[in-house]
Amino acid sequence: MLIDRVNPSNRVRAFGVHWPDALRYRGSVIRISFPPVAFMTAYGVGIAFLIRKYDYLAIPVGIMTPVAVVLSLLLVFRTNSAYDRYWEGRKIWQDLKVNARNLIRNTWCGVQEKSIEDSVQKRQGMKNIAAFMIAIKHYIRGEDGLDYADLDGLLSPEFRMQVLARRSAYNYGTINDEARNSPERGQSSSEVRIQQCNDGWERTGEVPLPSLLLYEIQKFVEYLMTNNIIYGQLYMNMTNTVNAMGTLLGGCERIISTPIPLAYHIHLHHSLYMYLLVLPWALGSMGLAKTIILQFVVSFMMLGIDAISREIQNPFGYDANDLDLDAFCEAMLVDLNYAMSHRAPKALEVVEDTLGDDLLKGKTADASSDAVA
Repeated sequence: MLIDRVNPSNRVRAFGVHWPDALRYRGSVIRISFPPVAFMTAYGVGIAFLIRKYDYLAIPVGIMTPVAVVLSLLLVFRTNSAYDRYWEGRKIWQDLKVNARNLIRNTWCGVQEKSIEDSVQKRQGMKNIAAFMIAIKHYIRGEDGLDYADLDGLLSPEFRMQVLARRSAYNYGTINDEARNSPERGQSSSEVRIQQCNDGWERTGEVPLPSLLLYEIQKFVEYLMTNNIIYGQLYMNMTNTVNAMGTLLGGCERIISTPIPLAYHIHLHHSLYMYLLVLPWALGSMGLAKTIILQFVVSFMMLGIDAISREIQNPFGYDANDLDLDAFCEAMLVDLNYAMSHRAPKALEVVEDTLGDDLLKGKTADASSDAVA
């Protein structure tokens, strides 16, 4: 089954037919909400049979109306809070991509190469910019270390040695070696992230990889200015861009490390399940069939809204509803590959260094196969 990301209608193409959103399963929260919905429906069936035999146990339907209004307000606030986190994450990653592109382009066009050393520093500086964005992706997913295919060819050997020398303290995730690139089977990324927060997500003893790369980028900008390779205005622009990238990194950390308040989370679920447990007693007087149908519909709607909130509160994971961080990184790598494979206006000489077109093609093919799957 292939999700058509280009078609604005977001229809699903399967068996040669475009299906509307109402018939979609992939990307929905049915998998998460089905167990509690099935339980509440079965519970409603039992209560309906009980009231059918003892009709005096039924309560007036009108009592549930004000309770439903209050519960709806709680669910709306919960959903809005979760979507605010999702939308903020989307804006942060768009700004990350734009700032990385701008910094790569300014480096490619504005750096006056005077020696081979300048050329080497320039190319490695552009690679560090790309590595910074990719490192953020792994960092906010709780994936530590350097052994990732998308970092190959970007980090200098010296930098790798520097990080590996401090590897004993460099661990800010809780995903084990068998599940480095995906959450544990049966868990959503939000559940994995909550576990990581509870286990101590932030480590105070070591600077994370994105921050180390930010130091390297700033050091590169200072190298350009110290050697009079760039003029003052460009130096200020590049410094401001580096600072903006640091701010965006902090924005990602803020989303990850600021969960929904626990008291609100608990009270919402207490209220939600109490309402669904009492509802069949009010619907029982309407008849067995109507009670079963209404109990299922109300449970599906309310538990589905709660499941959506849990899905999107962490937009950086691997769920179908999470942001496609790989696509952001790929778009930035395309710009970097162009800069590395074309002669710059102030280049010392033509040196081919394209990151490997085969690598980019391979990633594109992998992404296409994943989408088809």
